[in-house]
Amino acid sequence: MIYVQLFEVTNGVFKNQCYLVHNQYEGVLIDPAWDYELITNYIEENGILLKGVLLTHGHLDHIDLAGKFSKEKNVPVWSSDIDAITFRLTYSKLQLVSHLKNFKIGTIEITPILTPGHTSGSVCYLIDNHVFSGDTVFIEGVGVCSEDGAASLYDSVQFLKNYLPEHSLFWPGHSYGEAPGKSISYLMIYNIYFQFISKKSFIAFRTRKNQHKILEWTFNKKIDDRFSR
Repeated sequence: MIYVQLFEVTNGVFKNQCYLVHNQYEGVLIDPAWDYELITNYIEENGILLKGVLLTHGHLDHIDLAGKFSKEKNVPVWSSDIDAITFRLTYSKLQLVSHLKNFKIGTIEITPILTPGHTSGSVCYLIDNHVFSGDTVFIEGVGVCSEDGAASLYDSVQFLKNYLPEHSLFWPGHSYGEAPGKSISYLMIYNIYFQFISKKSFIAFRTRKNQHKILEWTFNKKIDDRFSR
């Protein structure tokens, strides 16, 4: 049985969602940031042996505690090669993932899915039926990107739509009103970016100007898009 523990953390500016994915005995962290004590207390109180850290991309708010956990717990950190180079990730136990090349951390099997767009080396991780999507896909939308990034992001969303089973649950790096853990079937209905079939239209919509209330398109909620990244 795989369990997902959500940690809502902040540095006073960014609000992030990082995760501990674990079974009864061991677990892996995804994008740990800001609150080392909160995360460590949960791990220790539940008797979980931390086996590694997975990074969805190289932005600071997603890698903030990766080095500390790697050093203090003596565990590897996994990233794409592109973001490892771009963001100069120099962890002594750095490991690189490859698209759809399954690997195990302890007894937990992981499928990395390269999903460029938000960054060139963004990765989603499929663990059991759980998809940890970083800033590639939110429940309410998708991550910030350039025009070139939007073209890649369209391809990434299309791949996820075609590759993932209907019961897959999404756990993004941020939320803007909707709780994480929604199914891809839910996103197909309520996330407008999952409805585009034209790359040109997707790019135009994602890169349009004055996106102050972008998420109203989907959920009719006044959510500021400035930090959807």
